[in-house]
Amino acid sequence: MVQVVLAFNAIHLEAARRIRHSQATAPPEWEVLLYEPSRLALEAGDLRLWPWRWPIHPLTMAAVALAARLGLVGRLRLAHLRGAGRALRVLARHGRQLELLDDGLDQYRCQPRALDPQMFEAGLPCWLFSDRAAHRAPWCARFDCRELGPLFGPQASAEGLVAGPAHTAGASPSFRTLIVDSPGVERLGAEADPWPHPWRLVPHPVAAKRHWLGPLAPEDQTLGGPPEAALRGFGGVVVVGESLVLLAALSLCGPDAKLVVALPRQADGNLCRLIREEAARDTRLWVLP
Repeated sequence: MVQVVLAFNAIHLEAARRIRHSQATAPPEWEVLLYEPSRLALEAGDLRLWPWRWPIHPLTMAAVALAARLGLVGRLRLAHLRGAGRALRVLARHGRQLELLDDGLDQYRCQPRALDPQMFEAGLPCWLFSDRAAHRAPWCARFDCRELGPLFGPQASAEGLVAGPAHTAGASPSFRTLIVDSPGVERLGAEADPWPHPWRLVPHPVAAKRHWLGPLAPEDQTLGGPPEAALRGFGGVVVVGESLVLLAALSLCGPDAKLVVALPRQADGNLCRLIREEAARDTRLWVLP
């Protein structure tokens, strides 16, 4: 029986990694990883975890959908069915056992953006990172929540979301302000004036969804790759909107960092409460009213 995992982004992939590592003492399973190459890159450890792996493509999706129709797909792990094509819907309908993977901030939103909980049977296993488990939205109780540990804590894969050079305490990074382009940062406007240069801007990966409107000085640059690696031990200014990078900054930045948060005005109420409570106990955090 074939087991299938779909990873559309790095969070899904890290969740799948944790699950595979937790099953290291169990008999090996024939598990196929289907991944989105435009949004994530596999590491050496992933090649060992999944000898059978294919990029998501119409042909590979058609192949696994056919296997599902023939009753050959046992467990299917995926994050959601938003925008699912015909092959993925067939796979989800005919897979014998469904399990859900964490999709980032949705576990903290009363109205998740990607996952429609009502599309899935109550009681399904739902693998979630536990950075702020006490703040999970009520919809999570519909499922059998299984803990993956903190996404940005010590369990994070050495080749996962925070791989790369770190800024350790006392180091002198090449920038003093890191701006993560995300919903809400457009609200800051003139608040940007006091932030020390040089800046590093992390553009939104989708050009149509870029929110940062401010100009860059000659010494400022854009930052390629995931921003999490640049946050470890960083003691400068981090500017972020509605993004999971905020939880990364809270866990990874140094004690002298200043975290500036600008949430969209329409941000989910439960997520806003989480941020307000963090600000009340963490003096590094300043939230735009």
